[in-house]
Amino acid sequence: MEFDVVVIGGGSGGTPGANLLAKNGLKVALVEKGKGLGGTCLFEGCIPSKIYIESASRYNTLREMKDFGIDGTFDFKVDFRKIKSRKEEILKARTERASKGAAKNHLNVFYGLAKVSGPNTVDVEGKDGDIRFKFKKLIIATGSEGVKIPIPGNELCLSVEDIFELEEKPESIVVIGGGYIGVEMASMFRRLDTKVTIIELLPRLLSTEDVNVSMAVAEGLQNSGIDIHVNSKVISVEKSSSGFAVKYSENGEEKVAYGQKVLMAAGRRPRTNGIDLGILGIEKGKRGEIPVNDYMQTVNENVYAPGDVNGKLMLAHAATVESLTAAYKILGKNVEINYTAIPHAIFSDPESASVGMDSAKGKELGYEVFRFPYSEDAKALIMGDKKGFVQFVIDPQNHRLMGTQIVGKEASELIAGPTQVIKMNGTLEDITSCVYTHPTLSEVILEAAESALSLLGKKVSKTEKV
Repeated sequence: MEFDVVVIGGGSGGTPGANLLAKNGLKVALVEKGKGLGGTCLFEGCIPSKIYIESASRYNTLREMKDFGIDGTFDFKVDFRKIKSRKEEILKARTERASKGAAKNHLNVFYGLAKVSGPNTVDVEGKDGDIRFKFKKLIIATGSEGVKIPIPGNELCLSVEDIFELEEKPESIVVIGGGYIGVEMASMFRRLDTKVTIIELLPRLLSTEDVNVSMAVAEGLQNSGIDIHVNSKVISVEKSSSGFAVKYSENGEEKVAYGQKVLMAAGRRPRTNGIDLGILGIEKGKRGEIPVNDYMQTVNENVYAPGDVNGKLMLAHAATVESLTAAYKILGKNVEINYTAIPHAIFSDPESASVGMDSAKGKELGYEVFRFPYSEDAKALIMGDKKGFVQFVIDPQNHRLMGTQIVGKEASELIAGPTQVIKMNGTLEDITSCVYTHPTLSEVILEAAESALSLLGKKVSKTEKV
């Protein structure tokens, strides 16, 4: 079968671009090895995790009712089977939506395992037999996979996708890894009354985040009752009478953490094993990624690699933009991505979100860093968040917004405003010239900008210079 474009992978890195190409009249084949379109985000990551986190957040809210003048006896229980059932309903609806979209765009979808078999051919082993595709252009969007630390007993650990298949909530869990996945899952389980221990190799949780974000989130997790161990190297995982024993070394001292379950959340890596890139004249990068240029092209100009597989920025929304960028290039249009203006969020408790430059890089370049507390905002007080904050990285010469970090309620929603300002090379004045609804949490962005301007002008300000 001959196609203009063959796309390997039906996730965020493959499907958007495939649909765009098909919509523009190209003959496109998309090959997906899973049970539907959506990839890791839909079946293993973004969507299922947020379904569980939403349930955990609502359950946790019941504990805070007394603070809002609501008292009484609440007899609520966590039903993991019902949460799982709800997850499956939502995933089914999303999968059906994706399939309808592909059909509408006349995108040819095949289910099976794709293998590169020649410079211009892909072989697919599917349930309906084997098929050979001949292509003019190839998009490799195979995504990423979880990393399992090579230690004795790592086969005893659950992966994140295993978590979403559990029938019962564990009473205790040890989370290996303090990155965003480990932190989100630890926070979710703690809000559901599970005893949680996090073991992290590096000196702090969320080591890739702004240090002020990392410290604030860690403090919130500790206050919720999570046992955190940093500078700790896991040695082994063994079965025990209560479930599992995780041996680790913390600052040179050997210790043991016990849990009914153990989650391995040690990060993700590009999924390139099994792809014969040599046939295409491509060499993997140091982290197993497929190197690409600004338009997602590899050294083979007929082969593209958008999404997690290129290792640039492992986020579903980044993969979507990269997928479309690759498709536009195939259609003859150059569209560059401004990675500085791609935000990300961590759905823990407290929640955090960031976009652009962090405070460490900002100070290194001579920029100013300001922090405005949620406690100065009316709606934040109404919602019960006194510890959140907005942090700006500002160019003092022209007041241009270079970066934003938010910790607190609805951080993932609030980050959209600063993202747009950064995308437009905007300034503090661009923020303060807008009118925000009162009382809303969004006003913390306005108030932070006003106070930062005030401090830059040597006037009295509620903003703390960091």
